[in-house]
Amino acid sequence: MVRYTAAGHGGSRALRGAAALHVFLGMAFGLGSPPVLAYFARHGELPLSPFGWRYLAGPFERLGPEAFLALGSTLVGVSTLDVMAGIWLWRSQRRGLRLALATDVAAMALGAGFELPLLLGGVPLRAALAWAGRRGLEGDERPIVREEAM
Repeated sequence: MVRYTAAGHGGSRALRGAAALHVFLGMAFGLGSPPVLAYFARHGELPLSPFGWRYLAGPFERLGPEAFLALGSTLVGVSTLDVMAGIWLWRSQRRGLRLALATDVAAMALGAGFELPLLLGGVPLRAALAWAGRRGLEGDERPIVREEAM
């Protein structure tokens, strides 16, 4: 007997979309932020993008260098957890939804503090997709069961 969850039959698009957004945003900020933070620690200012704006510039800058670096490190940590949540959502594991919703709150706060439009737009979208696909997660009380011929 092979067990399928509803994610394999319709909820998967929402879950896969949420998972992909978690992994994408997690990797983007988890890998992109450490060089910016290292530059800030060495030079006392944020690096300038080729387009004329400073990376990670936002209200958190006014809190001082120590607080800024601590919040930047928190962004990296939350981004790492986002990747894990995305992997678990892709595998239709309920713990992925729990972790995803927990990191979404932190990611929104950090996105606002660093003025990161990609996070501010992507986090609500991925949360809505994860919530929409929640019935297809493992542990759902209504699994779809199909017998396989051996």
